[in-house]
Amino acid sequence: MKVRFNRWYNGVLTALLSMLGFGCSSSDDQTFVAEYGMPVVEYQVRGQVTDEAGTPVQGIKVSQKLIFLSAEGKKDILGIDSILTDTSGRYQLNSYGSNEYKKLFVEDVDGEANGGEFLSDTLDIDFEKAVKTDDRYSYELNMDIKLKKK
Repeated sequence: MKVRFNRWYNGVLTALLSMLGFGCSSSDDQTFVAEYGMPVVEYQVRGQVTDEAGTPVQGIKVSQKLIFLSAEGKKDILGIDSILTDTSGRYQLNSYGSNEYKKLFVEDVDGEANGGEFLSDTLDIDFEKAVKTDDRYSYELNMDIKLKKK
């Protein structure tokens, strides 16, 4: 008898909880839609790398990295995405989720080729300046970079 009651009780409780879950995800308000999970914001960080004279520089590695403190208090750097600039010095990186500790690392990986040797640079990404696109959770951020020669 007790086993039968527990099965019945579990079945009714499961049905009520599933209806409650589906009921919470529907809304007539189109500006806010409750969803399972968490929406992820996408940022497109793009720009052009030039030398001090304003000439576009090809073959520069632009990396997006996450910097955080480990449990031991040591600074850890996690590479997220990187790309080489094209012939016009342009790059584009995508960034998802939290952006509190992300930075751009810029380094010359091809040496003397493509206009000489350039100094590496680290830049803070100011996500406050990002512009919202048509998509609901998508933003664009333009970051042009001027590099100095060694």
